[in-house]
Amino acid sequence: MADHPVVGGRRAPRYHPRPMNKLNMTVVRNVAIVMGIAALVFVSQGGFGAVAFSLNRIIFVLFLAGLAVMAYQYVRQNELAWMVIPAIQRKAIIACAIGILVLLAVGIPLLGPVISPLGVIALAAALALAIVWMVRRSRRWH
Repeated sequence: MADHPVVGGRRAPRYHPRPMNKLNMTVVRNVAIVMGIAALVFVSQGGFGAVAFSLNRIIFVLFLAGLAVMAYQYVRQNELAWMVIPAIQRKAIIACAIGILVLLAVGIPLLGPVISPLGVIALAAALALAIVWMVRRSRRWH
């Protein structure tokens, strides 16, 4: 009993550190997937040409579709919270979301020469912040 410290009249539990030699296979798999995608992008930058451009567009459209589906699922799962938001703010949130999708889809080719690609991304981020601000403001206690 001398090896356990006493805390509050009871023995404190022993600390059992995890062995460092065990690897989590899920982490290894995820890192391998990310490295594989990065390798494909690196190789495609120099060699595939039209195929790389087509794959890039397909992946990008799937990404935008994924964003839209995620937003739809969020609204469906939080329907009551969505209905609490005033109608004008709901319309503004939808307009900001459409603006983000449009900026991501065609903003850099159209606005890139004028405000730079970073400026287009900053506009999309500003719209996202506007959405967050409107949602937080609607959940505030008046």
